Amino acid sequence: MMSDTIAIAAPQVAPAMPMSRTVPPVRKASARGAGMLVRRPDLGNDEVLAAITERLTFEGRDPRHAAGVLKAALEGRPVALAFLRRLVLPSPRVPLSMPIQAILRSTPEKSEQRQGTSVWSRFVSFGQ
Repeated sequence: MMSDTIAIAAPQVAPAMPMSRTVPPVRKASARGAGMLVRRPDLGNDEVLAAITERLTFEGRDPRHAAGVLKAALEGRPVALAFLRRLVLPSPRVPLSMPIQAILRSTPEKSEQRQGTSVWSRFVSFGQ
């Protein structure tokens, strides 16, 4: 005897996927370098490592753990990142990017000269 089975095929439709925004991949801190962890891109790993060593010595800890602290900070561990915020870093070697502003001397207006007040007195607070 033959069994009569009827196979019903489901329609070949892909399930509806919700539209999502493309999110850029999160870069690990190790890809950015130690200078970016302390918001100083001009510093390399050696300078940050020297600052960590100095801070550990100041706190009475073993300075040989400096490489481990830097590695933990590069991995994103909160305790190590908080430690990096307390570092004393060397002064910047690159010029600061600040806009050039002209310093202008203001001349007193004629009405102010008649009243007997000088220009600088407008900027001085007398407890008012």
